[in-house]
Amino acid sequence: MLSGENGRGLIFVAPEKEIVKGLTEHFQINVYASDLIPVNRHVPDSRLPGCAALKYEDELPTASVIIPFFNEWPSILLRTIYSVINRTPRHLLQEIILIDDASTMEILKDPLDEYIDTYFPRGLVRLTHLPTRVGLTKARTVGWKHATGDVIVIFDSHMEVNIDWIQPLLTEIKKNRKTVAMGVLDYVNRENFEYAYNNGYLTRYGFDWRLEFFETFFRPDQIGPEDFSPRPGTVMVGAAFAIDRKYFSEIGGYDDGMKIWGGENLEMTWRVWLCGGRLVHLPCSHFGHIARSQPYSFPGGRKAVTNYNSKRAVEVWMGPFKRFVYESSPEMKDIDAGDISERLALKERLQCKNMTWFFHNIWPELAIYDENASAWGSSRNIGTNVCLDNNGYLFQSVAKLYCHPCDFKLHAQVKTLHIIKYRLLLQATPTLLGERYPTFTPLKHRS
Repeated sequence: MLSGENGRGLIFVAPEKEIVKGLTEHFQINVYASDLIPVNRHVPDSRLPGCAALKYEDELPTASVIIPFFNEWPSILLRTIYSVINRTPRHLLQEIILIDDASTMEILKDPLDEYIDTYFPRGLVRLTHLPTRVGLTKARTVGWKHATGDVIVIFDSHMEVNIDWIQPLLTEIKKNRKTVAMGVLDYVNRENFEYAYNNGYLTRYGFDWRLEFFETFFRPDQIGPEDFSPRPGTVMVGAAFAIDRKYFSEIGGYDDGMKIWGGENLEMTWRVWLCGGRLVHLPCSHFGHIARSQPYSFPGGRKAVTNYNSKRAVEVWMGPFKRFVYESSPEMKDIDAGDISERLALKERLQCKNMTWFFHNIWPELAIYDENASAWGSSRNIGTNVCLDNNGYLFQSVAKLYCHPCDFKLHAQVKTLHIIKYRLLLQATPTLLGERYPTFTPLKHRS
């Protein structure tokens, strides 16, 4: 059996496979494998070749790394902590702030406190236990308010940072403090913990009218002179980003009215772009992330919580475009968004632009429904249940169309079909990474 060192995945023999299967189904991560791998393992350098030759200033802002967690498996959490300590220059790492969101696992209580006191330099890793569960967004807010570094870095609790990961982020924020700096999310396999390189310098993130998050390519005008040049982002990644601590406060932090998890990345995306900030992808900053389904339930249900959070964001920022969201997700229309007066006042105080500017300058790829269209929706053959698909190519004026089975269980792209008098125009948003089968909403008709 391989040790998992240098990012290699574990190989299991037959007797272990049943153990692995059960634990993985329960925790959505193979915790058995995690316990067999050193918590301070090395990972392969996944950066582009040109990144290693870059030189960074010594005088950069200091960083507080904030890691909220709820019932995270101990060895996975410790591996996240060790990777940050081992691969971050000490003069740049102000502290690591752990926020325990009322975990129920006893090993994450006193035993974790004792481990931190025993094995980490005094004051470098700070742990706060919340008495009741408040959710990921509010737990991050607690961490931010405890932070003392110039910059805060928000991380999930199941990550491994790569070589020189923090210098590109801090450099870009030093250039412009109104920057949300994002690196490239590499893949850590949830079953065998193999660390895999992500060709992420080619891709950014977008969203459709259902507010579904997906990967897509950069526009040609967004690509710099080198593969490792900074590139403008469209949508931020909630799992890993860096932002100036005081600037985060100036633009209103997180929306305290949101619950548990979901929707906060889009809300913050719109707020940053519309209120004078910017999102930047740094191809030379890499960190591994374990993608998994949520192993725990949400009070009220995950879909209800994310819809509520999204409704708050839409009502504050979308303006007249919110009708497209509600037509794509009608269940969201009648949700009570709660009191948003404080967020509307923030928007006014910051003198933010409107979403017309955002869709014109930042995300012009999202098709805006024409008021003169008599119908829009999916182009589906009801006899064979296949749908038109352009395979995610956004930038060609003429593109090939493909037919794929329509499968409502798979996340993929939403097609919009516009019928204007006798002319037919097909437009599409991009596919999600890895899936090429479309998910569609019902056709909308107008009289």
